[in-house]
Amino acid sequence: MMGLFIMDLNVFARRLRELRLSRHMTLKDVGDAVESKPNTIGNLENAQKSPSLNMILLLADFFGVSVDYLVGRTDSAEPSAPHSGDALRKTLAEDTESMDSYRKLCSIIGTLPKDCVEKAMSYVAFLRYTERKKERQTRRDSQTNTIEK
Repeated sequence: MMGLFIMDLNVFARRLRELRLSRHMTLKDVGDAVESKPNTIGNLENAQKSPSLNMILLLADFFGVSVDYLVGRTDSAEPSAPHSGDALRKTLAEDTESMDSYRKLCSIIGTLPKDCVEKAMSYVAFLRYTERKKERQTRRDSQTNTIEK
């Protein structure tokens, strides 16, 4: 039986702030990236508000760290390299395009009958699974190539 993990808000808050500052980002930059208000990000950084699971996932993905690292279950995950100003603008533009696509997809799915929505969700889950499988294989191939050299 697994034990209950209670997230330490102070660890989450500290890591969120460290990740943001290490990338020279403002609260607004992070808020825009995860479609949230700057004061919400500030409240999270000050441990005045508990993040939703969705917010934790968005922040972990945006900063390129694991959820376990962000919530304090492990210290081993390191954040990705800091963004330069140009790289940040490109990342934010790509995120905006992704969110636009997401909104369009949601709008289309919202018009479908329930059984079609379930099929669409199953297909999306399948696509996600195959992409992750490809990524894992690419990482294994990369590690193998590094070892062989």
